[in-house]
Amino acid sequence: MRLRIGLIFLSLGALALFMGVWQAERSPAYGAAAMGLQEDFIKVAEQVMPSVVSLKAVRVVTVKPWGPPEDFFKGTPFEGTFREFGASQPIRRRQVGQGSGLIIDKRGYILTNHHVVAGSQQILVRLNDGRELQGRVLGSDPRFDVALVQVQTHGLKPAVLGDSSQIRVGQWAIAMGSPFGLEQTMTVGVVSATGRRGVGQGHYGDFIQTDASINPGNSGGPLVDINGRVIGLNSMISAQGQGIGFAIPINLAKKIIAPWLK
Repeated sequence: MRLRIGLIFLSLGALALFMGVWQAERSPAYGAAAMGLQEDFIKVAEQVMPSVVSLKAVRVVTVKPWGPPEDFFKGTPFEGTFREFGASQPIRRRQVGQGSGLIIDKRGYILTNHHVVAGSQQILVRLNDGRELQGRVLGSDPRFDVALVQVQTHGLKPAVLGDSSQIRVGQWAIAMGSPFGLEQTMTVGVVSATGRRGVGQGHYGDFIQTDASINPGNSGGPLVDINGRVIGLNSMISAQGQGIGFAIPINLAKKIIAPWLK
């Protein structure tokens, strides 16, 4: 009996020793894999961030000042009295919209969304190195929400454009841009779906869906893969929930802007 008990304890001790050695051998491998993936994300940031810009679209809008409508006192004893003071004059206000863009050519071509630059009288482009430049719209397509802006400068680093027809659900997706004006922001997720239809207000329906965090200000920024290749143009988010963003496939964006390139 004692011999049997001794053998049981000896077996348990050997098993515990084996499990300890096995875990010790496995842990560094897991750690190395995690560190390797981390380095991949760092390399993507270093590679793509210099190509991402922040856009400010300045618009001057006319608004009616607060007060009763002009015909409010019509048909009352006060109609003539208040008419003497004259109708209130419209007020012109300066509005600044925030968005993102992507340098795609050394000649200063910047890809962004139509809704970022639509109706603007002035476009300010802030580069990764801090330079702020005036931009001009070369072309804009409201149907597909794609626009092309150009700046006149040197030393630009274009991003590498990938092939959006090759993306697969589940692969890494990395969104970059200036959400809420926070420039050079990077978020990580996966491609949640492709060919997504029935979203947005335009006629286009072939979006890349991702759970990489996209917020106001990210519009026009790139969606890239783990190799730093641009696969999409961040366009919009779902109002119904968090973690649901949409990007325009880069292959389509390239077709739209092709006639505007000189």
